[in-house]
Amino acid sequence: MRTELAKAALTRRRFDRRPEEVAAARRFVLGGLTRGSDAWETAQLLVSETVTSALDQSAPAGGSGTLEVGYALVGRRLRVEVSDDGGPARLRRRIHAARPIRGRGLELVCALASRWGVRESSAGRTIWFEVDLSGG
Repeated sequence: MRTELAKAALTRRRFDRRPEEVAAARRFVLGGLTRGSDAWETAQLLVSETVTSALDQSAPAGGSGTLEVGYALVGRRLRVEVSDDGGPARLRRRIHAARPIRGRGLELVCALASRWGVRESSAGRTIWFEVDLSGG
């Protein structure tokens, strides 16, 4: 199943690189899923965190540009990929004070996703994650 999911054709959409697009990306990915389950809530949170991380980590000059969000549903597993066009900062996990205002996105992804990872190249980076929607 894991190989199938990683190779599944993703439904993709480009979003403007603006904070208000985080909600639009979340609606795009989760619109066809059944609401209310713990897995749905987890997927909603992780879409928000990965899109926000892409916005924070790779803001181009002037704040313009786009990022691409793709998803695939194979059986009861959801795979999401968020890709940007790179930028000066490399994706990193942060060390936090007791009450940070921001920067915990990757920690949440690590803790809540069934699987996750990052692909980086000179063309940009992709943060991907998978969630088991059956709750298992």
